[in-house]
Amino acid sequence: MIGGHMMSTEQSATSAAGSATSPTVQTVAVPVSWDREADVVVIGAGATGLPAAIVAREAGASVLVEAERDIGGHAIASGGNVALGGGSKAQKKYGIEDSPDLVFRDLTDWSVVQPNGFPDYRYNDREVIRAFADNSAAACDWLVDHGVVFAEQMPDTRGGISVGNSAPREMHCCAMDWPLVQTGQPVHPSLATVFTTGNGLMRPLEAAAHKA
Repeated sequence: MIGGHMMSTEQSATSAAGSATSPTVQTVAVPVSWDREADVVVIGAGATGLPAAIVAREAGASVLVEAERDIGGHAIASGGNVALGGGSKAQKKYGIEDSPDLVFRDLTDWSVVQPNGFPDYRYNDREVIRAFADNSAAACDWLVDHGVVFAEQMPDTRGGISVGNSAPREMHCCAMDWPLVQTGQPVHPSLATVFTTGNGLMRPLEAAAHKA
């Protein structure tokens, strides 16, 4: 889009000379009206998009969410591993010492992250990581408040590759009775709070989004 107009080009070849003609430009007018309008449009309904939509709705905004076929993105097919530390309630329950400053250091100073170092960590956006570190524990509480059930176990490092090694921070979302995206069926009731999956993250958020 340039200057408020959608631009397209057409190019044809001349068979005799074997060369292309100059591109022609067609101007398409901006629609006078839209099928739908909203204060906020969220592109994608994954582990970032749905929370953004929920927060916007709870703040009083009208929201449209674009989702291809089903919600969830990659997250719904994942193992449901969520790296949230910085002094979360689960960390405190199991005597794990962590802080926002430690999370920030882990994800910006590559030399302390892994024994062999991950040099790319030093290129992380420090402002974004600072916000993540400062809100990590609160984000964990927010997920619980919106229906996510974490496995009743000590946070660990299973499934995390970018969460730092200074403290275990990985939480795992329980399948509960949500249908698995892989099978369309819920797990056996005996596994509801043992088997962890991305369904246990995304389906509660989907339900919360519909209620918001």
